[in-house]
Amino acid sequence: MNFPPEEVQELVREIADILVARNQTVSVSEGACGGLLSAYLIAIPGASRFFDGGRLIYSLKSRLKLSGWNEEQIKSYTGPSEQVALKMARNLRIEFGSTYVLSETGYAGPSTNVGLDNNSINDEDAKVGTVYIGIAGPKWNRSCEISTDSQDRSINMQLFAKYTLKFFLENLKNEQEGK
Repeated sequence: MNFPPEEVQELVREIADILVARNQTVSVSEGACGGLLSAYLIAIPGASRFFDGGRLIYSLKSRLKLSGWNEEQIKSYTGPSEQVALKMARNLRIEFGSTYVLSETGYAGPSTNVGLDNNSINDEDAKVGTVYIGIAGPKWNRSCEISTDSQDRSINMQLFAKYTLKFFLENLKNEQEGK
C-alpha cells in the first residue's frame, strides 16, 4: 500500500522544501477530512521540521467551541463556508503560533447533516462533495470553495485533503513570486 498516494507525497515534499528553506511551520484544523490532512503531512520523513500539529474538530460542538466561537455564533451557525474555514485557521494560528494554518470544512457525504438538530442543511450551497479551504498566514489569509462532484464519502475525504495541500502550495509559490 502506498500512503499517501504518490501525487500527495509530491505535494507534501514540495511544501516541506519551501517551509524548511524558510524556517516556517504549518498546523492544520480539519473537519471533513477526518485527520487525513495531518496524516498526509506527517507521513513524510522529517515532518517535525515543518509540522507543528493539528486539531480534528468533527462534531458541531467541537467544531465551533474549539474554533474560538462564542455561544451566539454557535446559535447562528448555518454550515460550512469559506468564512468558517478562515475562522478555524485564524484561531488555531493564534493558539499554535505556526507560520501558517490550513483548515477545511465541508460536506464529505453521504448527506449535508452537520449536526444542526439532526437535519441536513438544505441550502443551495450545501452539496455533498463541497469543501471550503482556509489558510491563515503572517501576511495574508486566503480561502476557496472546491467541489469534487463526487457523492463518495471516502473519495471526498481524500480529495479534500489533497485539494487543501494543492491550494496551500499554490499560495506558497505565489508568495515566493510576490503575487
